[in-house]
Amino acid sequence: MKDIDGNAVEVGDIVKVLVVREDIPLADDEKPHVYAMLNNNYEIEELVNDNTQVSVSYWAKEEEGLMYGGLYLYPDEFRLVSKRNA
Repeated sequence: MKDIDGNAVEVGDIVKVLVVREDIPLADDEKPHVYAMLNNNYEIEELVNDNTQVSVSYWAKEEEGLMYGGLYLYPDEFRLVSKRNA
């Protein structure tokens, strides 16, 4: 799998979220957390959908407790920041 610049990425690498697609259905309480991912760095947790996307996640503290969510990103939606073993 490659990023927007053609760099090979794998689980454990750190990537910057470049795009949050408008067509993703989000609950109202998820929206601020998901949109806050834009232009921030996250570790690739897994390759998904036949290795066509990477999965990145966030944890957020809410009054009710912790909230967990994330994104599946296509190659044009993220950029490699650092390799896992770098």
